[in-house]
Amino acid sequence: MSDQVKKQDDASRLRAARIAVAYIFFANGAIGGNWVTRIPALMDHLGLSVTALAFAFFASPLAAIIAMPLVGPLVTRFGSRRTTRIAFCCWCLSILPIAFAPNLIVLSVVMFVLGAVSAVMDVAMNSHGLVLERRYGRPILSSFHAWYSIGGLVGSGTGALAAWAMLDLRVHISLVVGIALVGGLLLSPFLLRGGDDVAQERQPFFVKPPRQLIALGTVAFISFLAEGAAGDWSAVYIHKPLRSSQAVAALGYFAFSLMMVVGRLSGDRLTTRYGPVALIRTGGFLAAGSLTAALLIGRPVVAIICFAGMGTGLAAVVPTVFRAAGSRPDVPPGIGIASVSLIGYFGFLVGPPLIGSTAKLVGLPAALGIVALAMATIGPLAASAAPSKARAREPVAREE
Repeated sequence: MSDQVKKQDDASRLRAARIAVAYIFFANGAIGGNWVTRIPALMDHLGLSVTALAFAFFASPLAAIIAMPLVGPLVTRFGSRRTTRIAFCCWCLSILPIAFAPNLIVLSVVMFVLGAVSAVMDVAMNSHGLVLERRYGRPILSSFHAWYSIGGLVGSGTGALAAWAMLDLRVHISLVVGIALVGGLLLSPFLLRGGDDVAQERQPFFVKPPRQLIALGTVAFISFLAEGAAGDWSAVYIHKPLRSSQAVAALGYFAFSLMMVVGRLSGDRLTTRYGPVALIRTGGFLAAGSLTAALLIGRPVVAIICFAGMGTGLAAVVPTVFRAAGSRPDVPPGIGIASVSLIGYFGFLVGPPLIGSTAKLVGLPAALGIVALAMATIGPLAASAAPSKARAREPVAREE
């Protein structure tokens, strides 16, 4: 085989692998978007109150946090390709029982299992994205996160259509999961073979993560906290304190989500041009300033624009943090990403009760002000995302 033919063959394999990884991210977001929009149908089906539903949903991030210390070693031991393929199938099958849960207890157990599987899925697909990124020799991880956000938008749209058509929840979720699973089974064999992220036989199962990852984890925590706040409270803030209609209020989170997609699609190019530290620092200050302006000006149209600015600022933060955590020379990628994710998931866990309880005491605008203040600290922590020294010589891993 000539060198030219070999290069073309390698390029084709990389393109196929990139499509496969992008699909995994897209399907992850699309399935989530579909079932989240059907939460009201789930509540009606089981006769659940908001408090009861919150109890069930609390099980998911709790399980992810409990499982995360084992996830990094698991991905390290078995490789990101194999773990991604298995975890994606398990994740799809874990979503399906939500629609068939007969009561709150079963739903809580299902959500707990889903949270643990989601932790494996997140670390595995990001680790494999980094494997592919190193093969490309340039940043591409942010584009995968963009496909996740695109999937979320598409999923929420199709979920809204299913709700409008009054499609039975069990039929709807079964169709979505079935389609996603078939696509995954068809495309996952194109994930990269060989040259995986670790030499599995040389790595111990437990590796103590370095202290430098704590700063990256803190940035992830703040970003997850802020993303959750936008999802949970943007519409409430625009509708209640600012006295807009529900239709106008819904545009706040739509604008946030749309600009997350735009920001992530451009995040890789911005990383190449300006570097990860400048990107995170600027993004943190833009997000904090945007939310602060929304709270100080207090007008619905301005708030919608400001939530768009908040989404733009946060868009590339998590992909950049994951890249930095997974590219350290002193720790395997799976361990690094899992360590940062472990801290970050606490943002999803503590965000709702923190903002909700604070809002009862001092009002929602003041509670969201805490989120703006937290985002302002992303800038000073941005130096933790500086590229590490060249990774130690990476041995060729055995073919999976």
